[in-house]
Amino acid sequence: MSDGTHLSNFASGNKEWPLYMTIGNLSSKLRQMPATHSVVMVALLPIPIKNRNIPQKRLDEQWQTNREVLNEVLR
Repeated sequence: MSDGTHLSNFASGNKEWPLYMTIGNLSSKLRQMPATHSVVMVALLPIPIKNRNIPQKRLDEQWQTNREVLNEVLR
């Protein structure tokens, strides 16, 4: 089981993680009520593809690219 959101059957199995934001000083009872709209999705973070059978140098390059993409999305 994963928190990833399935995008579509035509996107070659791509998934993203939803990033939600809420106001911290609301009581949990109030925050959990859907009618209050206290939780808002602010971004979808891409889940990087896992490459297992590639050389270590290429794997390190892919990890660096994944970190740069994540940092850019968060910025």
